[in-house]
Amino acid sequence: MADLLALERLCSVLPDRINDAANKVAVQVTQVMADDLIDHTPVDTTEHASNWQVTVNQRPGFGLPAIFPAEQGSTAPQSRAEAKAHVARALKEKQAGVFVDLANLAPAIEDLNRGTSKQEPAGMVQRGIRVGERFCASRKLEIKL
Repeated sequence: MADLLALERLCSVLPDRINDAANKVAVQVTQVMADDLIDHTPVDTTEHASNWQVTVNQRPGFGLPAIFPAEQGSTAPQSRAEAKAHVARALKEKQAGVFVDLANLAPAIEDLNRGTSKQEPAGMVQRGIRVGERFCASRKLEIKL
């Protein structure tokens, strides 16, 4: 009888634990993708690298200015680090079952993705997605029983 009660208790908490574990992986995958995209977005004023935004349960509504404006990428390290920190802060709000959106609303991001900058070849967004897919495939759900 004790085994049946233990099984019943496990079955009642297991769905929530699976959702929590999947949410943890979703947060990690989103951060890995954002980091890759931020690192591989060509910079001049840093506006486009600064514009990788994560929103929880909604779409981003507007583009952002450069975090540390400059010319010729002189503030790229600072802007990239702060953009990654913005993503991490936004991801802290993500709960299981709630969608997360990673987007860039900067004016020329599509042009940059087509390879218009000599700093990066075409396909940086597709590259970021592949990095996220590989990371996700390497993860295992950690479910504490």
